[in-house]
Amino acid sequence: MSIKEEEIRPEALFSEFMNLSAKDAEQFFSAEDFESVPCPACGSTSLENDGFVKHSFHYEHCSDCGSVYVTPRPTPDALLRYYATSESQKYWSEVILKHTGEKRKESIVMPALARVDDIMRDIVGLNPKRVLDVGAANGAFLAEWKNRHPEAELIAIEPGEEPAQKCRDQGMTVFEGFLEEEAGKEGASGDLVTCFEVLEHVQKPEDFCKAMYDVTAPGGVSIMSCLGVDGFDIQLLWGESRSFSPPYHLNFMSKKGMETMLAKAGFDRVEILTPGRLDVEIVQKSIERGLDPKLSRFEKLLLSRGEDTLKAFQQFLASHALSSHVWIIGYRN
Repeated sequence: MSIKEEEIRPEALFSEFMNLSAKDAEQFFSAEDFESVPCPACGSTSLENDGFVKHSFHYEHCSDCGSVYVTPRPTPDALLRYYATSESQKYWSEVILKHTGEKRKESIVMPALARVDDIMRDIVGLNPKRVLDVGAANGAFLAEWKNRHPEAELIAIEPGEEPAQKCRDQGMTVFEGFLEEEAGKEGASGDLVTCFEVLEHVQKPEDFCKAMYDVTAPGGVSIMSCLGVDGFDIQLLWGESRSFSPPYHLNFMSKKGMETMLAKAGFDRVEILTPGRLDVEIVQKSIERGLDPKLSRFEKLLLSRGEDTLKAFQQFLASHALSSHVWIIGYRN
């Protein structure tokens, strides 16, 4: 299925969200809300000299694993307050998600469901009986999984009161809280554990991944999707990339960093996939908006080629772990 950025992030609405985010980032927090952290992927404090500042937040580039991360960053309590009361988060929930909800289901939820199904069948070789979704929201993914797999037992971990109730209304077992709080509780585990687009947001991703391991049953797998720094669009646009949107996106791990972090969390084997479809389009749209990523001659030549060439190049990126849309498969023996 083809996907266009405009379908899930309409330019007018997304630009307003970015404006509100920038304003919130610079005005919402006070100095005492921040704490310094080492690289969340590998723990190193060694840095390259190409870090940058975005809306007063400092992004650093780890010289050991190549990950990019915000430090100092808001404390967990400050982040919770931000997500509960900031103007940009309110706009995202009340305007963008409502406007794009059906299209997101068609363009994001359903393809994610099909991809997880393919991974479990073709790569993992496991037919999970208990499926746990972390950050389940209103249960859309789990509900669609049930349609395909009526025998599956569904478990949701969701901190929001209203979406958690929607999951309960659909017959799901619900742990209403954050993953790190719910891991270890009786029944909070799955043969398949999924988590979509959360890892880049969390304050302590190393603790989050350890909790992902804890809720993955022995012999099971964890599948997470997130943004990664190795992607074509992020490497080319760097600090000008709209993906660097503090304080929403704090962590951009490299492939090496993700493998290191999940190994430290306890996973016995890790696979990284990058099935992204938008990297080239994002770069093109950024240039159309007036950004100058200082392309090399070859990059200019590449982007001037026709649709067939660019589709083939996007497929090359996806096939060689060079897209910014990352899927992580963690295996627990």
